[in-house]
Amino acid sequence: MENNAPQAPANLSQQCTDGLVTNGWWFSKGERAEACFGIEIDAAWKNFADHWNRLLLDEYMRDGGTYRYRRYSAFEYDATDGIFRLLPHAPYEQSKSVNHLNGGFKRHFEPLENSFIDHPLLEKILTGFCRILCEAARHDRWNIKIHPYRIVARDGVNGKPAPEGLHQDGVDFIACYMIGRVNVTGGMSMITDASKEFLGEVEMNSPNDFVICNDRETFHDVSSIVAENLKMPYAYRDVLVIAFEKL
Repeated sequence: MENNAPQAPANLSQQCTDGLVTNGWWFSKGERAEACFGIEIDAAWKNFADHWNRLLLDEYMRDGGTYRYRRYSAFEYDATDGIFRLLPHAPYEQSKSVNHLNGGFKRHFEPLENSFIDHPLLEKILTGFCRILCEAARHDRWNIKIHPYRIVARDGVNGKPAPEGLHQDGVDFIACYMIGRVNVTGGMSMITDASKEFLGEVEMNSPNDFVICNDRETFHDVSSIVAENLKMPYAYRDVLVIAFEKL
């Protein structure tokens, strides 16, 4: 699949910053994110990815779907001290105008596990994105909402990474960071401008691939996933979605 994301040489952080400022979004392949964020696919990374095996069924899907597993926690970040402060656990809520499917009511998800919250890989990922966004937005204080998702596909049932369709999330920036895919096809990420005119489409298919968008200036969608081999016991797509809102 052709990568329609804007291309640029040089340092990934600066590329991403420039892409967000100029185009409203950026796509990066995993090996470049690993180099920029200081991440290796090693035992620690596999330990981090194992947390997706302990996500819990999302019981709030108003389409009746049982294809999404998740947890949720939120942080605050101030670049002056570089510390991520875990906020007291609270329900997750979006307005109906932002999320026509699941918006307008409080959703009580289980928090991130302590081992997830304290994991060095999470800090590296968040630090990398905050470095980019502080520069792109010229802003130093952020509310950060963390959403690890597993979307599953079964025989006759497609998994929907974005069941609400083309949408915004009502924040300033939204990042989708690939953890892994097993036995699935689909899951194409599409980005449009604020008028819903097509900007680009990319496929995250390797660990540490990511897409980040200015949520005030773009809309995004992700196509359904389908089980590739029905004889295999599992088919799923694991991502870390991170929402950044200015404080």
